[in-house]
Amino acid sequence: MRQIICGLLVLFLTIGFSACVPKQEKVVNSGSERIYRITISDRFGRISSEFWTVSKLEKLGVKKISSSYFDRAMKYDDAELKVVSLLKIISQFELKSGEDAILLNCFDDYQGILPISDILKYDLQLATKIELGSSKPGWLNPLLVVVPDGKEPPFEERFLTANIRELKFVRLSDYYGPLRKIAKVSKKAEQGFKVYKNNCLFCHSLKGRGGNKGTRLLQVYELAKEIGQKKFLNDFKSFHHKDNADKQDVEQFVTRDQLQRIIDFLLALKRSEEKKRKVETS
Repeated sequence: MRQIICGLLVLFLTIGFSACVPKQEKVVNSGSERIYRITISDRFGRISSEFWTVSKLEKLGVKKISSSYFDRAMKYDDAELKVVSLLKIISQFELKSGEDAILLNCFDDYQGILPISDILKYDLQLATKIELGSSKPGWLNPLLVVVPDGKEPPFEERFLTANIRELKFVRLSDYYGPLRKIAKVSKKAEQGFKVYKNNCLFCHSLKGRGGNKGTRLLQVYELAKEIGQKKFLNDFKSFHHKDNADKQDVEQFVTRDQLQRIIDFLLALKRSEEKKRKVETS
């Protein structure tokens, strides 16, 4: 494995494709190739980044595969994917600070996260090219997380992260810490947190964690009131159903009971924030 040089200043590269919210970024190309960033910190917390093109990624070994998991989730038949092993990418770096996950920052403000244990268990791949027999939504671009045939991870949104611009090595305890602590107030809230982090956090951020592709749920819905909960459930179904034109079919991953648990978790978070504000103003 190749050691990353430590002590460099943090490098910043503004790259993007089509952000849905606030800020749009320019796509930076090397010739005709998009540039991707891989970020890691050393044991002293100093951060360094490397910049990779598709050509550089594919030098690690590329193959064409199908993915019944992808076809099932996206309602395609026999999609063909050109992929590189995520494990081969990880092997290029020395993890010195207890990193046990990869944060996936995307061009459209989506943010995925994959535990390295899942990458190993399910032999997860990164698609550098997607070949479909029909049209695709604008967000469905490489880099794309792919579950190869023969592997059976849980059927969840997190295994379909697309349009990736940066892979960042992190610790799960740091990433989920602020949310997990709040979720422990009740069993229902804990259950809701688990569903939320595996299907919702990628678009709907909370306490500085997750993506900003979707709305801020606690600002839009009055979940303490029955009318607010009904609006939340109706809006979820209308936007995330299977016939959604943008193929944002999150409904296939989340049951009605699980949506209720998500509401329990969001209410616990809301009450925690209100309690904190009262303490600060008293």
